Amino acid sequence: MIAVTDDVFASRFAVLQDLFNGSISAQEAAENLASISLSTDPEPEGGVTRLWSLIVNCAYTFPGHHDKLVDTLVQLSRLPDAKTASGGLVLLYDMRIWKDLPMLGWQLRDEWNISVPTGPSDHRQSQILKIINRDKFTALLMATEEAVFRYSWFALVTLRNALETPADQLSPVNPLEALIPAAAAWISTLGVEIYEWDEDFNGHAGSAPGRGGPLWKGKHGFCKGRWQLWRERFGELARMGGEIGDEERRAARDAEQMMREIEDGDVK
Repeated sequence: MIAVTDDVFASRFAVLQDLFNGSISAQEAAENLASISLSTDPEPEGGVTRLWSLIVNCAYTFPGHHDKLVDTLVQLSRLPDAKTASGGLVLLYDMRIWKDLPMLGWQLRDEWNISVPTGPSDHRQSQILKIINRDKFTALLMATEEAVFRYSWFALVTLRNALETPADQLSPVNPLEALIPAAAAWISTLGVEIYEWDEDFNGHAGSAPGRGGPLWKGKHGFCKGRWQLWRERFGELARMGGEIGDEERRAARDAEQMMREIEDGDVK
């Protein structure tokens, strides 16, 4: 991934720096970013793609500013539709700029291909933090309840990867030290909503987007039974020995407790 300080992002990153230091509002940032993105590239697709790449990169690099990035994306989706010189709508793959935030979901989908490489511990830790921040940021987008952020499948994938495979069957490129905090982020941010979700993600046998891991053979989507499995698995992970660290055990324990409280109606 290109660094946020790369020249290709310079004008857009300057806007986000002003946003982060409080010099401008999310509304002003959205307007400035939209203007830059449609004026500095020969084709709208290039400008929009660079914008999403920068915002996602900033979500990894500056997790303390997730709220401001989320607010800016919301404001972008509320800007007037981009128009051609003749007054027609500018569409990207039948999606409107800016209402539909075209291709942002595709950008996020690519981020779910991140894995943790073997090798130097500092590089490994960097990728672990990316996975955790990816899920925290995407959960916050969903928490806005804006229709443009339809990302429940990403939650399902993370919860499946973290909780539906026995620990001794996990690949080294998908370690629990990344998966547990990432899955717990969805519960802490959207647990009440997830408890009520009942979406299906069906498809061909063996390839349904919502299929389960080895420990789940039920519905290809969200349901109370799958929620119960996830809660039980968080509890098991919280009681694991030296296979995971204290932070991961704590995250699992807190997630299990919150899920119980949601079931009991104590968290709304």
